[in-house]
Amino acid sequence: MELDRIPRIAKYLSIIFLVGWIGRNTVWNFLPIFFEQHMGVFLVGVATSLPALVTIILDIPTGNLVQRAGEKIVVFMGLATAAFPPLLYVFATPVMLLSGKFLEGVAKAFIWNGSWSLSLKSSDDDVESETVSVFLLGVNLAAVLGPVMGGYLIAAHGFNLAFGLWFFGSTLAILLYLSYIGIDTELSLKHSMEEVLQRNTYADDWHHLKDNWQTVKLPFILIFLYSIIFSFYWVAVPLLLDQVSGDFAVMGVIFGFAALPSVFQFLFADLADRIGRLKTVTILSILLTPVLIFMSFLSSIIAIGGLFLVARALSSGMSPAIHALFDEGAPEEVESELVAFSELFKHTGQAIGPIMAGTIASIWSINASFLAAGLISITIVIITVYAMKA
Repeated sequence: MELDRIPRIAKYLSIIFLVGWIGRNTVWNFLPIFFEQHMGVFLVGVATSLPALVTIILDIPTGNLVQRAGEKIVVFMGLATAAFPPLLYVFATPVMLLSGKFLEGVAKAFIWNGSWSLSLKSSDDDVESETVSVFLLGVNLAAVLGPVMGGYLIAAHGFNLAFGLWFFGSTLAILLYLSYIGIDTELSLKHSMEEVLQRNTYADDWHHLKDNWQTVKLPFILIFLYSIIFSFYWVAVPLLLDQVSGDFAVMGVIFGFAALPSVFQFLFADLADRIGRLKTVTILSILLTPVLIFMSFLSSIIAIGGLFLVARALSSGMSPAIHALFDEGAPEEVESELVAFSELFKHTGQAIGPIMAGTIASIWSINASFLAAGLISITIVIITVYAMKA
C-alpha cells in the first residue's frame, strides 16, 4: 500500500472514528440481547433495522445537503447526534430504546453521506480501494477492541458503564473533529438547508440516478445485497450465541476476533486492484455461501465463533471492491448526490437484514436465518458471474 498517497482527510477521519466508535462498540454488539430483555425477538429485529429505515428517508436529502453545504458540516452534525443514543438506552424502556435507534439512524445518514463523499473525492483513481480501507480502519479497529472490552465490563458491571463510555467517546470524537478538520460557517448551513427544504429533493435529484443508472447499476445492486448479509449478523449472531448460553465475556472475544479481518481490508483492496474488482467479489461470495449454510447447523460456541470469523472476513473483503466499482462508474460532478443513492441502497439492505433474522427466528429458529443469508450470497455469485461474462 502506498500510504503516502492516501489523502490526509481519510487518515484524520479514521482516527476520529476510532475514538468515537470504540466506546460505542463496547456495547453495540450486545444491544439485541439487551433489547430482548425488554421486547420480543421480532421487535428486536425491527428495532435493529430502525436506523437503516431512518436513513432510507434521509439519504437523498442529506446527499443534497452535502452537495450544497459541504461534507464537513454534515459530518459534524452526525457526530453531534451520535452522542445521544446511549443517554436514552440507560432508561431501558421500549420508547427510549426505539428513540435511541432513531437517533442512530439520523447520525448514520449525516456521518456516512458526508464522510464517504469527503474521502472518495480527495482520492486519486488508482488508490481508491486503499483509501477506502484506510478511511474505514478506525471504525474497524474499534469493532475489534470495543467488544472485547465491553464483554468483560458488561459481565462485571452491567450495561450502564458501557453506555457511559459510548457517550464519552462520542464527545471526544467531536472535539477531535473540530480540532483537525473543522466545519463550514453556520450561514452556509442555514442557506443550504433552506434550499433543500424548498425544493422537491427526491424528484429533482432522481434524474442523476436515471442518467447514470447503467454505470452504477451493478455496484448499487451489490451494495444492497452485501448490506443484507452484513446487517443480518447484527441480530442473528448475538441471539445465536445467547441461545447456546454464551456469556458476555466470551461473546465479546468472539465479536472482537470476528471484526479483526476488517482491519486488514487493505489486503483485499490491493487484491481487488490487482486481479479485478468483480473477480474479487465473485471469489469471496463463492467461499462465503457454504460458511453461512454450515452455521445454520451449529450449537457449539467455539464452532459458531470460528465460522463467524471466517464469514466476517469474507464479507468484509467485498466492501472495498464494491465501493471502488461505484466510484469508477460515478461522474465526479454528481458523485456526492450519487453517494446518497449508494447509501440509500446500503441502508435498504441494512433494514432488511435484521428484520429477516428476527422474522425467521420468531417463526422457525435463529439457526434457519443463516440459510436465508446463504441464499443472498448465492445471488451475489450469480450476478457477478453474469456481469463478468457480459
